Amino acid sequence: MIFWCWLPVVSGQLLAIMVRSRESEFPPTGDKSVCDLALKWGIIYNKEKRLKRRLSYMAPTIGITFVENIEDDPSNNYIHAIKEFGGNPLTLYPGISNFKLDGIDGLLLTGGGDIHPDNFDAEWHPALYNVSEDRDALEIPLCQEAIAADLPVFGICRGIQIMSVAMGGSLYQDIPSEFPRDASPQSQINGVDSRHTIEIVANSRLNQITGKRRDEVNSAHHQAVKEKGEGFEVTARTQEGLVEAMENRSKRFVLGVQYHPERMIETADFQEHRRKLFEAFIQAASE
Repeated sequence: MIFWCWLPVVSGQLLAIMVRSRESEFPPTGDKSVCDLALKWGIIYNKEKRLKRRLSYMAPTIGITFVENIEDDPSNNYIHAIKEFGGNPLTLYPGISNFKLDGIDGLLLTGGGDIHPDNFDAEWHPALYNVSEDRDALEIPLCQEAIAADLPVFGICRGIQIMSVAMGGSLYQDIPSEFPRDASPQSQINGVDSRHTIEIVANSRLNQITGKRRDEVNSAHHQAVKEKGEGFEVTARTQEGLVEAMENRSKRFVLGVQYHPERMIETADFQEHRRKLFEAFIQAASE
């Protein structure tokens, strides 16, 4: 019998090992070739997790944009979510050179600091913080290329803002001063994300994924999409009208949300919302 086993390598790449055995179980009883080869090449063999997947299945590689070098931090919510729902995370940092999209199956645009207003022809706002032009220079063209190539793209918080700006949209640079009618709390209280209700458009991708027209989500941001980028439609808003989700229905999977599903774990409803979103994204990246 021929077995295909995909094992993660220390470098983050994948090595395919073909093992021949007459045994019905895997790894083959009494055959140390897999373990020997794993030791020789420095492979991390995680039997408990990897053998739960079909032997013929290779986890889709998800490019994740980051500012800090936290690739190996097991507590990172983005990496944990991608791994939990069947993806293979690959971190992308500002300054990366010669990166090609054919090295990933999906792109996750993560949260973080503010986007420089030069990217959407606006003046500098005094409330801006943690602006990284290097990060803008990575994420904006990467997002444009991924959408043009019909690569699955999932944007979270800053990520949805990058998606809009990349396609010619604009932002509210500071919600309290530029959209004061929004009464939803936008920041953490005692280290816990605030919550508010969103209204979801019927038959949108977000509606189809969550099965809901109204839902409660977390909140930790002071910026939001003002004018949506080309090709997008707004598919969720706060009750006051702020954009909470948008998507490009002409693509396989291009969805952005203003909230943080990667850390929605406090309640069963939050966990279900988180699971459905990441499963849908990973599934799209697997196709």
